[in-house]
Amino acid sequence: MTVACIASVLAGLVLVSGCAGGTVCSAVGWSNELVVEFADGWPAVEGGVTIECEPACYTDPLVDAETATVDPADGGAAGALLDMSTPDSVVVRVLGPDGTRLTELEAELEWRRVGGTEECGGPHEATVVVPAP
Repeated sequence: MTVACIASVLAGLVLVSGCAGGTVCSAVGWSNELVVEFADGWPAVEGGVTIECEPACYTDPLVDAETATVDPADGGAAGALLDMSTPDSVVVRVLGPDGTRLTELEAELEWRRVGGTEECGGPHEATVVVPAP
């Protein structure tokens, strides 16, 4: 390889690296969180709280009657991690201990960044407040 050829390759690398310059983001993923809160007037939720969105984001109960109770009077809320997805809307269902549907709410989501940067992304959070029955 001649000196002129090597100089040409090096100049090309400088130009390419100059174009690719700017913010360097780490290759780390994150999870966005959907928080389901309950308006004043809710009794303890002894059944389940489920969410549904397109494409499917979470299908297991957020609160399962066998393992936990959300008590809105104590500021209780349910939360779901949605990987890196930020759906536009969700359907929240609150179930009684026997699985009957107490209420269902379709809600538009407003995501806000709670970490990371604008250039590299990062975790977001959205909150849905379920009105009292």
